[in-house]
Amino acid sequence: MNISKQDLIGTRRAGALARYAAWQERWREPILTALLALLASEIFINIPLARAYSPVSSVLAVVWLLLIVATALIATRKRVAMVAMLGSSTLALGANMLRLSEPSTWTLCIGAASCAVFMMLLCWVVWGAVYGPGPVTYHRVRGAVVIYLSVALAFAALYELLITLSPGAITPITSQDHYLVVARNLMYYSLTTLTSVGYGDLLPVHPLARTLSSLESVIGQLFPATFVARIIALETHARRNGSAG
Repeated sequence: MNISKQDLIGTRRAGALARYAAWQERWREPILTALLALLASEIFINIPLARAYSPVSSVLAVVWLLLIVATALIATRKRVAMVAMLGSSTLALGANMLRLSEPSTWTLCIGAASCAVFMMLLCWVVWGAVYGPGPVTYHRVRGAVVIYLSVALAFAALYELLITLSPGAITPITSQDHYLVVARNLMYYSLTTLTSVGYGDLLPVHPLARTLSSLESVIGQLFPATFVARIIALETHARRNGSAG
């Protein structure tokens, strides 16, 4: 039987895709733990320490962003999400690098908006991995923390977009041109709002800033309760299926 070249290429491609799918399924949940380490490093180490432009902080920010993109792309099998995440992360990286050398309202807005879009897509992708069918693992619990931190980063980017367009929207924060991703004060404000700590040192003045802050605080309160309920439901379902088997 003669096999055409196209059939041979198709067979090899199918085999490669099958091996990739098996590899992806094996590492799907451990990648959630890797994402948590990357996001925690970005939020609690890189952003607070990047007080001014320096080659070291720039390299660290680029490395972390690329690692987050790479692990997020591995964690999803949806082509639309992959393309959207790659596009938004590339745009965010380019705009945020440009703002260091040529800061402007446009670079600040594009960088903040694309960063917010990327973090929202990351939430969507990780949500599917965390709350999909199957037994509850430590990796999934860590993935839920990834969603929580991604929400904080997404809102921080939205706040930066707002204060760039409307200075003084959150007092006493001003837009910063020497930060990659978001300014540390905005990250701090977003986390205190999400956790409903609210020390009162930073205040939303603009009506849209108040709306975003209220929305973030509601998400911060509802997410833990929703997470616990969903995790219990998944674990109960997995145990029932195991007992039935």
